[in-house]
Amino acid sequence: MMRSALKAGVLLLIAAVSLPAAAAEVVVLKSVDAPAWRPALDAFRRAGGGHTIQEIDLAGDRAAGERAIASIKGRSVIVVALGPLAAAVTRELAPELPLVYGMVPDPAKAGLTGTAAGVSFHVPPKNQLAAFRMVNPRAVRIGVIYNPANSGTLVEEAKRGAGVVRLIVVDKPVSSEREVPEAIRSLLKGGDQVDALWVVPDPIVLADETRRFLMAETLKAGKPVYSSIGSLVAEGALVSNGADMASIGSQLGELVGRVAAGEKPGAIEAAVPRAELLVNKKIADRLKVEIPADALKAAAKVF
Repeated sequence: MMRSALKAGVLLLIAAVSLPAAAAEVVVLKSVDAPAWRPALDAFRRAGGGHTIQEIDLAGDRAAGERAIASIKGRSVIVVALGPLAAAVTRELAPELPLVYGMVPDPAKAGLTGTAAGVSFHVPPKNQLAAFRMVNPRAVRIGVIYNPANSGTLVEEAKRGAGVVRLIVVDKPVSSEREVPEAIRSLLKGGDQVDALWVVPDPIVLADETRRFLMAETLKAGKPVYSSIGSLVAEGALVSNGADMASIGSQLGELVGRVAAGEKPGAIEAAVPRAELLVNKKIADRLKVEIPADALKAAAKVF
C-alpha cells in the first residue's frame, strides 16, 4: 500500500512538472504599427504560442485607444502595451487589467513602475553616443527630433552625457508628425546644421511616412542616420546601438507567461534586453564615411 501511494505521488509530481504554462487571452495594443517593432512581435508570438493573441493598432490616436480599452474591459485578458500611448490609456482607463509593457522609453514617467511588468527599452544614451562616435569619429554635432512627452527624459540624459564622448546633441522637440519636416530642414541646413541625425525610439518619428521622409531627406543631404533600432540599418541608417528587438519579444513572452501563472505584474522587476551594434558599410561608402576597423570588428552584423 505504501509503495502504491509513493508511486501515485511520483506520477502526480511528473504530471505537475509536465503541465504546460497557463494559456491566456492576450491583447497587444500597439501605439503605432511600427515596422521596426515587428521582430519583437514575431518573437513574442513564438514565445507565447499557447496564448490567444489579438493585435490592435491605435495608429497614434488616443480615441482609438479609448475604444480598444472599452472593448476589452470586463474580460479576463492580459494587455501587452507597446509604446507610451498604449501604456497610458491602459493604465488610465483599465487599471484593473494586468499590464505588460514594451517600447516605453520612460516607464517611471508613464506611471508603470510598481504597477506593471515590462521590458526596458533603454540602452543608456551615453552608450549609444559612444558607439556612434566609434563608428563615425568625425561627426560631432548630432541632431535628434522627438516628442518631449514620449522621449524627453532620454534626450535630456543624452545631452548630459554627450560631453563625455565629445559630442554635441542638438535637439528639436515636436508635438506632431506635421512639425517633423521643418525640424529636419532646420537640422540639415542653416545655423543648427548637424553632422548626423539620431532616430530615437519615439512613435512620432517611427511612423512609416515620417520615418521614410526623415531617412530620405537626411541621406539626400549627405548626412548619416544613427538609430536606436536595428531594423533601420537595413533601411539606410549608418549605425545602430539599441535593444535587440527579438530579445524584447522573447522577454515579453516570458513576462506574460509569469503573469498568466499568477504573478502580480507590479512585483516583477523590469527585464533588460540585449543591445547590439549594427553597421551599414554600403551607406558608409556612399557617404564617404571611413569606419575604423575596430568598429567593424565590434559590430554584431555589417550590411
